[in-house]
Amino acid sequence: MITSKVAPWRWRRSAITPSLSISTICAMPYSTFTSLKASTIDSNRRLFEYTSGRWIYNENIRLTERYGEFNVDALKSAAAQSLRRRDTDVKSVSKLAEGGFNRVIQITMVDDTQILARLPYPSTEPRRLAVASEVATLALLRAHGLPVPRVYAYSTDARNPVGSEYIIMEKLSGRPLGACWFDLSDQQRLKVLLQLVQLETKIHTIELPASGSIYYARDLPSDSPRIAISDSDFCIGPSAALKWWFAERSTLRIDRGPCVDAIDVLRNPALKELAWLRAYGRPRFPFQRAYRESMEYQLSLPSDHIRSLEEYLKIAPGLLPPNELLRPLLRHPDLQTNNIFVSDDFDIVGLIDWQHASVLPLFLAAGIPKFFQNYDDPESLAFRPPPHPDLSGMDDDEKADALDDFRRRHTHFFYLAFTQRFNEPHFCAMDQPTNMLTRRIFSHAGEPWEGNNVPLQADLVLLTKLWHEYSAGSCPISFPSAKEADSIMHLQNMQEEVDLNLKHIRNVIGIGMDGWTSSDGYEAACSRARQMKVDGLGSLDTEYEREMTSLHWPFDDHNEDE
Repeated sequence: MITSKVAPWRWRRSAITPSLSISTICAMPYSTFTSLKASTIDSNRRLFEYTSGRWIYNENIRLTERYGEFNVDALKSAAAQSLRRRDTDVKSVSKLAEGGFNRVIQITMVDDTQILARLPYPSTEPRRLAVASEVATLALLRAHGLPVPRVYAYSTDARNPVGSEYIIMEKLSGRPLGACWFDLSDQQRLKVLLQLVQLETKIHTIELPASGSIYYARDLPSDSPRIAISDSDFCIGPSAALKWWFAERSTLRIDRGPCVDAIDVLRNPALKELAWLRAYGRPRFPFQRAYRESMEYQLSLPSDHIRSLEEYLKIAPGLLPPNELLRPLLRHPDLQTNNIFVSDDFDIVGLIDWQHASVLPLFLAAGIPKFFQNYDDPESLAFRPPPHPDLSGMDDDEKADALDDFRRRHTHFFYLAFTQRFNEPHFCAMDQPTNMLTRRIFSHAGEPWEGNNVPLQADLVLLTKLWHEYSAGSCPISFPSAKEADSIMHLQNMQEEVDLNLKHIRNVIGIGMDGWTSSDGYEAACSRARQMKVDGLGSLDTEYEREMTSLHWPFDDHNEDE
């Protein structure tokens, strides 16, 4: 999976002189926007900086990625004009939220009307297309009756008076589901899941002509390929998914879509990685530092991943399912509880954050959203309704674990059950015995290479063993020996074990996947991480083990490109 990090921003746009009137600024060419008084920068610095948490390692990188100056007065003016108000109608501007790719500014008018301005960080890719695609996707969904924010104004070009791309949009009522998800009763959870599946079913009825991302035709460069969506101003253009634009991939001259043929959808992400590896690939350690011990601290070779991608391209045609599973389909790119807004009665009132959304054939778009799935559990895989646990005789910790297991199984089962009832094509795609492996190898073949050759190799091993479920013919690829295949699967099992251990360690330290923690919990998390390193090094037997473990410790500052 692509990590949440994005390439650091290498330069900072000069801010806009605040002493001029907005009308004067709007009439000026962008080349005149050269400087902002230091006092104004200081007064707005909290708007420009990331202030929603801390990172216990590589914090300077994360903060640099998220720092972006913009002209606050110009943003106020754009917001006022989007509501056909005067600039003086703006009462206040405050930062509401910050995520991995955007900050959200709340703008309050004198009559207490509130709207939101969503500004991508200067490091967010793809420039222009990320905003253009999200705006069009929201408009298309609203046209089909989906509860998404209304867009009042937007700019896909940072060379504007605000000094940043932006979307000015409606502030939805309700609250994020994440604020209450773990406190829901079984019946409340079922109510939310039912609505969620019904909304997905409604999205699945939207007829789309190709795979790619959704745009207004007017927002695409004139030389950009596009396929019109019938009877509308919308079209399918290049994919805005991050994997196509990560690091130097944004400069590659490659086919990012739109794609009418499903075989091109399967092949193009791998062809993209081949192009990048041949131009920029070099030996490196896996980005996940905790994997390096299992690989004996040897550099991974891009040539090995190139061979795997070439093998994948040989078997890609055999991965195509029946025609009824090839229909292009839009799905939410990150359907988790913080992107689902509910009322006090747990009615879903909004789905937010459609940035990087893409259209894929049904067999690749299918699947339970990551937050709601429980595929690691055999009971969930059996598709049986979970019995409520008997909590008698358990202590508090045991009760909490049992209830957590039940909630995960309950969510997984009823998402599938409601999908079977209301969205039969989606259920049929998920019910294909080959679907999970197909989606997984498609993901591994297209995700940016950061030094880990094992996941794609392991997928290829499994495909050769299960090829009879795909085709009656012989598999187009093979491994030289059973020993090599076994070695790959052994490494894959070791990485999965590392993942489980890391999950436990992060929970103990109190951090997220990339080391994020709350500002209040920062010092305590750093202290726990330091003690864990001391204890870990003290448990090792040899000086070499201590040296290597210390050098590659995952919770220290480190160079992310090595």
